[in-house]
Amino acid sequence: MSSTTVNFNLKTAGFANYANQTLSFKLLQVSADKADDTVILPGIITATSAANGTGSVALFTTGESDIESTFEVTFPNREKGLFQIPATSAGGSINLSDLLVDHVPGGSAAPQNSIYDAAVAYSVQRANHTGSLTLDSLPNGSITGTLAVANGGTNASSASAARTSLGAQEQKDVLDDLGALSAPASDGQIIVATGTGAFNYESGATARTSLGAQEQKDVLDDLGALSAPASDGQFIVATEAGTFQYESAATARTSLGLGTISTQASNSVNIDGGAIDGAVIGANSAAAGTFAALTSTSINVSDGNITNAGDINCDSISSDAAATGLNIIFDGTDTGDNGITITDNLANALDIKEASVSYLKFTTTNGGEKVVLGKDLDISGDHDLIIGTSTGTKIGTAATQKIGFFNATPAVQQTAAALTTGTSAGSGTALHANATITGNVGSTAYTVGDIVKALKTLGLLAE
Repeated sequence: MSSTTVNFNLKTAGFANYANQTLSFKLLQVSADKADDTVILPGIITATSAANGTGSVALFTTGESDIESTFEVTFPNREKGLFQIPATSAGGSINLSDLLVDHVPGGSAAPQNSIYDAAVAYSVQRANHTGSLTLDSLPNGSITGTLAVANGGTNASSASAARTSLGAQEQKDVLDDLGALSAPASDGQIIVATGTGAFNYESGATARTSLGAQEQKDVLDDLGALSAPASDGQFIVATEAGTFQYESAATARTSLGLGTISTQASNSVNIDGGAIDGAVIGANSAAAGTFAALTSTSINVSDGNITNAGDINCDSISSDAAATGLNIIFDGTDTGDNGITITDNLANALDIKEASVSYLKFTTTNGGEKVVLGKDLDISGDHDLIIGTSTGTKIGTAATQKIGFFNATPAVQQTAAALTTGTSAGSGTALHANATITGNVGSTAYTVGDIVKALKTLGLLAE
């Protein structure tokens, strides 16, 4: 038993690939093969086209007789065609297009039976898309079923279903009203609804009023007078002379007063002069900034540091959190680096106080410079009060100033009062003016005159 491979390539009317379409091949006559005692009965074989519209199918070929195998092919759109497979192609391949053109059944090689005759009669009307199919021979008959839209039908059995299938609308009253219009009186008339269930014609001017549109007039005429633009990105601008012209992007920016900032990249903007009002700088991504001078009503550095600063002029310095307090660190490493400089010739150049109570005040009045203690001076621990050795230091600068020692009531400088009360006669060695006394401390002995002189010299007794 022999077979022939039939190749096909399906295209649409627009010569596009007819993909995934099924073809049916029907053997129209009984055939036999003597070599293997096989009888081949009429039947149908199908084949499907690939994405590019091509495909193939193996069909029986009568290679041992003068009667060629005759097939009927049914295409996806239900069109049919007849062809015979020549015996010479047995075991090989042939194109379906060659079979339909060069191997149409006829002559002594065609089989003769009722199935074949009916197929030939049908193919005379349907094959190769020629001729007409009429229904005049069906008196009092009918055709049942539906015909797909792709095959020229409506895919419906009623008028309403056909309109739905075809996406059409029923005529009804609107088309009747349009049909009642007379022929237009002039070119350019427009059909509009009258609001009374009818239609009439309107001129262009009336239609523009109905649409709220404007007439072309001179502006569009002037625009129409422009030549084709010479380059990409040109702008149309007025010339103040009643016409329009093209401007380059740079010229248009100048016309709009945009300046050079309009051409700067968003991540590389250089602003020279002007003012920035009501803007937060660094809200999304803070970065370092450089300023020649900064004027601000307040600065919050979010617990950051202010470094590399010169002179800071301010009214007051206070701690950010009372619980943390304020620590002023003088961390100069060389002698003389750290200091607090106050103003000269002021009665109160610097005052350390709590509320209105002064604790330590510095007076820089020329000739009257001094440090005034407003509270007790507590020298706790074993510490000394070191005095200078040149001019010396006075404790009390006037005889009326009061001094007390060892918790005694402070008193002014004492004067001679010739007191005799409170004395008692001794019972031992008599005391003479030239007698010396050591007080049993050390070896230096003093007369009474030495003691009086020392007390006067130190200011404890008046001279």
